[in-house]
Amino acid sequence: MIKQWSTILLALLTTTHVPAQNGILIPEIINYSKKVYESGNQNRAVDQDRRGLLYFANDDGLLVFDGNYWKTYPLPNGSIVRSLKVADDRIYIGGQQEIGYFFFDKKGGLTYQSLKQLIPPGETEFSDVWHVVQCRKDIFFRSNKRIFRYHDGRITAFKSINWGFLGVSRGEVIGQQYEKGLVLFKDGQWQPLGNKLDFSNDKVSVRSVSDFGTQDILLTTLKTGVYIIHDNAINKFETPSTAILASEIINFAQAIDTSLTVIATRLGGYYVIDTRAGIVQHLTKQEGLQSNTVNTAFVDKEKNIWLGLNNGIDLVIYNSPINHITPNHESKSPGYSAAIYDNQLYIGTGVGLYNVPVGPGNDMSGMQKSLSLVKNGNGLIWGLSVVNNQLLVGRNDGAYAVRNNSCVPLDTSTGFWFFQPLDARVPCPRVIAGTYNGVNLYHFAAGEFLNPKIHTSFESAKYIVVSGRDIWVAHPYQGLYKLSINDTGGLSNQPYKDVHNLLSAGHNHLFKIRGQIVLATRKGIFSYDSAIGDFRESEFFKKLFGAAPPSYLREDTQGNIWFVEGKSPGVVDLSSPEDPAIIYFSELNNSILGNDEEFIYPVNKNNVLIAGEIGFYHIDYEKYKKTDHSINVLLRTVTASHKRDSTLFGGYLAGQSAGDTGDLVKFQHDIRYKWNSLHFEFSSPCFGGIVEYKCRLMGYEKEWSSWSRKTERSYTNLPAGNYIFQVRARNDIGHQSSVSQFIFTISPPWYNTILAYGMYVVLLTAILYFFYKRQQKKYLVQHANRLRKQREAFEEEQQQLQYRHQLEMEKNEKEIIRLKNIKLEAEVEHNNAQLASNTMNLLQKRELLNKIKDEILIIQEEHEPEKRTRNLRRIIKIINEQLESIDDWERFSQYFDKSNNDFLKILKEDHPLLTAADLKLCAYLRLNLSTKAIADLLNLSVRGVESSRYRLRKKLSLANDISLFDFLAAVGNTDQNKL
Repeated sequence: MIKQWSTILLALLTTTHVPAQNGILIPEIINYSKKVYESGNQNRAVDQDRRGLLYFANDDGLLVFDGNYWKTYPLPNGSIVRSLKVADDRIYIGGQQEIGYFFFDKKGGLTYQSLKQLIPPGETEFSDVWHVVQCRKDIFFRSNKRIFRYHDGRITAFKSINWGFLGVSRGEVIGQQYEKGLVLFKDGQWQPLGNKLDFSNDKVSVRSVSDFGTQDILLTTLKTGVYIIHDNAINKFETPSTAILASEIINFAQAIDTSLTVIATRLGGYYVIDTRAGIVQHLTKQEGLQSNTVNTAFVDKEKNIWLGLNNGIDLVIYNSPINHITPNHESKSPGYSAAIYDNQLYIGTGVGLYNVPVGPGNDMSGMQKSLSLVKNGNGLIWGLSVVNNQLLVGRNDGAYAVRNNSCVPLDTSTGFWFFQPLDARVPCPRVIAGTYNGVNLYHFAAGEFLNPKIHTSFESAKYIVVSGRDIWVAHPYQGLYKLSINDTGGLSNQPYKDVHNLLSAGHNHLFKIRGQIVLATRKGIFSYDSAIGDFRESEFFKKLFGAAPPSYLREDTQGNIWFVEGKSPGVVDLSSPEDPAIIYFSELNNSILGNDEEFIYPVNKNNVLIAGEIGFYHIDYEKYKKTDHSINVLLRTVTASHKRDSTLFGGYLAGQSAGDTGDLVKFQHDIRYKWNSLHFEFSSPCFGGIVEYKCRLMGYEKEWSSWSRKTERSYTNLPAGNYIFQVRARNDIGHQSSVSQFIFTISPPWYNTILAYGMYVVLLTAILYFFYKRQQKKYLVQHANRLRKQREAFEEEQQQLQYRHQLEMEKNEKEIIRLKNIKLEAEVEHNNAQLASNTMNLLQKRELLNKIKDEILIIQEEHEPEKRTRNLRRIIKIINEQLESIDDWERFSQYFDKSNNDFLKILKEDHPLLTAADLKLCAYLRLNLSTKAIADLLNLSVRGVESSRYRLRKKLSLANDISLFDFLAAVGNTDQNKL
């Protein structure tokens, strides 16, 4: 009774609490539309397993998300999945006329098992199953007319006219029966819960029960509000906030922790309330949700909030130390500057100046009121400066001071960047301002900034550092300038002489860090050394950033150095000066401003603002450092390919907890050689951040691959052997996961197995034996053939010798015959020559005798002596004439040429200087006549013949070693010429 009164008193106290307004810190919202997850529109329930995989009750079936891949598992009857609950290694579901569960099969795939066959006979009348809950070892399924209890492999049915609700909280199963009201399942029976409030009709439709605070249960209804259950007593929880929630029509509620609860509504998006029903956060479509109709909400292990919508899924990174500040949701303008002044946070954007009160200690995490536009604050706000206890605003149309929440003009002569005092005095009598045209110098007196028209004009002055009486000004493209205050109080301008080539063509920025003037260019970071009066390379920054200098630097009150490198913000944490650490906020990569518009405002360790492309980002740096950034990696699919794909591992592990290493050993596979092309898909249930992976295939690769955001890896034509595929993940903070692995063996091809090797040995032995016997037989045959061939060769050699001997004999005989023939031919020729000569002589003599005969006959008939004497003289004359007659030689030469192959003719042609006497001598020599016979024929002496022979050799130009006879014998001889 005391507890009931205390609960009522608590309720009464909470009714007087004024609800807080929605905070200005908006967490990151990731929208997953139907086009992304490629399944049904509506998602009515969400749950998560121990490995971090998320399961959604979707119109098209069970929808699974692992951080990278979405996959839908339809029910056998193709019905809608209305509800689900992950229990151990099973995902229990309720569909249309279907209850059952998905389990992990031997290949790591999801397989469905229906439980309808366990429903007792006569209890099978049910349609949609709207709730599935777990309490200890029991699983309960709720349809409109029945609740089924699945326990120890059996199902018990509880029948009712209308079961309106089923839920679990604080280890108790709570149901709503329209004929009995709220009931509690205890000792196998449904018992009434509470006795004051009526929940026995559909006007009070219960939507959810959830833990609330440390002991209570929060019960939400569709339209009648929120209730608190304490020690089985039910009381209405009435506050202005709960009234707002009831008006939005509550669909679901779930505890985030002992102090916060998320509530999903049908009309107003979702709310986060505290234990006093104060609204901590309220997000709608305006802040980035896809829809204001939220069917369900689920808080995952990282305290991210998943929203099941009518048309998609939204993820809210609720527990992140990084949040978004958007002053104007409609304009989505970038943020340029920020400052805290008079317990107000002022934010300058591209469309105006906004402000909101801050909490004690400049705490922004509890800011609940929306940002409001400062009066006359429209415009492009470049810079906010607190100088001499006044907030000065640099705008594109001039300089303004914020007074009474209104922008009051100070100087509208040009555009202004910011203001800065020349020394640390408060108030400081002289203040400079960076403008579009250069630097202005103002005097401060009586609370006013006086402009005596003292300024220097050169270029736009956005980067200014004051050091004593010197003012350094950098222009990103035009270079560096040094200004000094002269004796008259004016400004003198002197361009910096870049003798050491430090400046770059663009990207020249000035900052004051750790009391030093720092110049950042594309060539490095340089600090001013007053000893040499010039800049020199900073060893401190070179060790930190190497060859990639940042474009923006700012020091916070703890000495940490915030920077922007490209479009990546980070901080050099110097909490340990001996070991400075660089921390990058990769969640904001490419979301912040760059190109000389960077801005970071480190208020304190819990509140850091970074200018973004839309508004600002708020970082609770202290929380960021304490956040558990652990990460695990999951193998999601392993397939082998041949002519089709075969799944080796489906991505689900039974009996293993998240982060276990080596948990895939049990899925070791022996893979046939023809399936030696494998494809691996992997992911990490790290939601809302950037995850990179590296992998390797041990047994094939020695080194890990480089870090990449690719979530798959393929290997083709792997040789036979043992392999371990390993994959590791790291998040954008740099934390790495343990290694997940898949062990497999590719069996050698049939021709490379032990059995095949045995067959090879047997076959080789048989072949060797066959060849041995064949070689042996061949040797004997070859030996016999060799002997036969030797005998045949010997006989053939003898025959060859005999044949050659016979040829030699025949050759000798032929040579003898040839020589004899030559001798006979010579004799015949000689005889022919003699015959011709004799024949010629005979003819001549015959003619001569006939002529003499005729003359003698004439003399014989002559009677007169005188005439007879005359005739005798004539005969003697004839004889003399005959002896000297040329005709005889001509006739001789004709006959001689006929019998000697035109000897004289050829000789005359070859030697035209030969005379008739020479030719006669040649003819007689050709007839081989003796010298005496030639002398008689030529009517010469023997000596005369020798002299004629000598002259003939001269005319024939014969050498001494050539026989005259042989030479003449060769003339006209065809065979001799050929030789």
